Amino acid sequence: MRIWTTGARLWRAVPPEGKRVDAGVGHGVVAARSAAVLLLAGVLSVMLFAWGVVGGGCDRRADRDAGGVITVEFWTLALRGNSDLERYITERIAAFEAQRPGVKVRWVDVPFEAMDRKLISAAGAGRAPDVVNFSDKTYARFIGLGALRDVKALLPGDADARFVPGALALGKMGGKVLALPWYLTTQAVVANEAVLSEAGMSAASLPKDWRGLMKAAREFREKVGGEGKSGGKYLFSVPLGHESDLLMMMFAEGLTPLKAGADGRLRGNLTDPAVVEMVKGWVELYRDGAIPREAATQGSSHLADLYQNGRLGLINIGPNFLNRIADQAPGVFETTRVGMPITGELGRGHVAVMVLGVTTQSTHPKEAAELVWFMTSEESQEKFCAVVPILPSTSGSLNKPQFTDKAAATQQAREVLRLEAERLKRPMREPLEKTVEAGLIAARALKDAVAYTPALEGWPDMRRSFEDGIKRALTGGEDVGAVLARVNGEWDRILSASSGGATVEALPRVDREVR
Repeated sequence: MRIWTTGARLWRAVPPEGKRVDAGVGHGVVAARSAAVLLLAGVLSVMLFAWGVVGGGCDRRADRDAGGVITVEFWTLALRGNSDLERYITERIAAFEAQRPGVKVRWVDVPFEAMDRKLISAAGAGRAPDVVNFSDKTYARFIGLGALRDVKALLPGDADARFVPGALALGKMGGKVLALPWYLTTQAVVANEAVLSEAGMSAASLPKDWRGLMKAAREFREKVGGEGKSGGKYLFSVPLGHESDLLMMMFAEGLTPLKAGADGRLRGNLTDPAVVEMVKGWVELYRDGAIPREAATQGSSHLADLYQNGRLGLINIGPNFLNRIADQAPGVFETTRVGMPITGELGRGHVAVMVLGVTTQSTHPKEAAELVWFMTSEESQEKFCAVVPILPSTSGSLNKPQFTDKAAATQQAREVLRLEAERLKRPMREPLEKTVEAGLIAARALKDAVAYTPALEGWPDMRRSFEDGIKRALTGGEDVGAVLARVNGEWDRILSASSGGATVEALPRVDREVR
């Protein structure tokens, strides 16, 4: 019989002696949000224990293993609703079951916004699935809750030899492998030569790093003008307040907004002079009108809107955005060129990662790890990419013709578009050469890209705290140093309230080597 404790220890048996959960720290609005998550988990655990569910005879595995059949429950994230994806997952599950007689997979798809709630509820009842699909941001929360098992010794192969290092790094902590990268998305530069030419610039002549581009943005404004001049055109934009890219860009510049304290646990590092200088540079760029007002209050959606309206010279964005430009702004599409993404000092772009992990409640961890290995194989990922426009996390796949050769990439894009047309019952469109080219560029950039997302339980709340402060600096004129100092204090309270005592292992690497 297992006795599950409250709070973040929902996932684990009674913690080792001397360990405790500091869920009582609730200073400030953001810290209260973080503590509320822990409280919710604790309430669920206590209620379920009182009802006799946890550790009792209602555990679903006692029923589903009747007759010697092992059932592995597999939760994915927002894949149903697309019949092509559903067929893909069903076919892959059938192929896995055919290779492993006596093992069955129960597939459950969970809406994106419901995953946290459903998973915490399932864990409180001792009914967590065996395998879970997380986004990189959701994964960060559940790593801190102790939700995922180290599968390094359970994998039938070498993860380091299979996966792109920057994507695998997200799942590696303290010598453990807590998750494997499934599918990825990254960006390319999309540049409007007609807008750039107004300032005597071109995509080929522009800097390829953020600091150089910031300087060029001022030059562009002097020649073309921002709000009120030439229709309010700018060299580029990035989300600064809502859905801010600033934290990701800190890591990309080789800076870190967090550091280890004397006890080894992470503390805020936002008052570091180099960090303050970097953030101040972006705030001043905004205040001086060199990037649009939308950067302060709107997320990444404003990039697409302003670009297709001819107001931005270039943006970093997913390759398939080009299809939207072709449909909604053919004139802009005609003068658009694509190139390698803008990067920070490290020369590495950011990659968004979907991962698969085995939960600590799984009573079939070996079979669960085998399913994760199967779903992340080269074959499985290449079949996935033939259904939807994503990128694989397997190094070997990125060397295949469909990710390196224009003709092969065009053929794969044509198949994806054919499936889409059949599913939506509309005429098929032909692949656009620029979209194919941007996809090849993104695949090439992926080999050096890094997931700049810390694996921290409190990271979502820390992001909100940072964004709230930066908005006040951008639009309210508050001093950047004072804002960062205040946010730094909030971060320390959130980190103190976290259960795991996160260390530097939870941070993306900020050197030129990827672990």
